Amino acid sequence: MRTASQKIRLEEASDFFGPREMARLLGLNAKRAYEMTRLPGFPARRLGRKIIISKAGFLRWFEENTQ
Repeated sequence: MRTASQKIRLEEASDFFGPREMARLLGLNAKRAYEMTRLPGFPARRLGRKIIISKAGFLRWFEENTQ
């Protein structure tokens, strides 16, 4: 069983994920991942109380913002 703090590979991530899964992908803490979802232009959407991030949108955003 995987613990919440273990890093995961991008291939293992679902097509849509939340900030905690993003934190494990990037090796960040959950607080920082939630902060990132509030950045202008970040591909996160709220559905009620949940924050949803698309893998495709995240990859596009990452490439555009790490140059």
